[in-house]
Amino acid sequence: KQWYQRRVRGPRCCDTVIMNPPFGTKNNEGIDMVFLDRALEMSRGAVYSFHKTSTREFIQRRMKSHGYHVTVLAEMKFAIPQMYKIHRQREVMVAVDFIRVSADPP
Repeated sequence: KQWYQRRVRGPRCCDTVIMNPPFGTKNNEGIDMVFLDRALEMSRGAVYSFHKTSTREFIQRRMKSHGYHVTVLAEMKFAIPQMYKIHRQREVMVAVDFIRVSADPP
């Protein structure tokens, strides 16, 4: 198998999408769902993605209502460094799920 990293366009243009979308907090709430929707349009197979654990139930309900299956493959902690002026702490640990989303059951 070969890995490609490139700009892709069009529906069902790749077999699998693996991504780490923005978490969608503060000023960009819901942006993670925009990324997930686009990845599902692009993929002929499954989408693998990182999302905040606190959004798990929302994602599962939303994906189920669109006919997709969600499997939580791993639960982990991400260290988010202080990158912006609004960040008050040097680093924050965030609970994150690594999920698989597909039209086919796992």
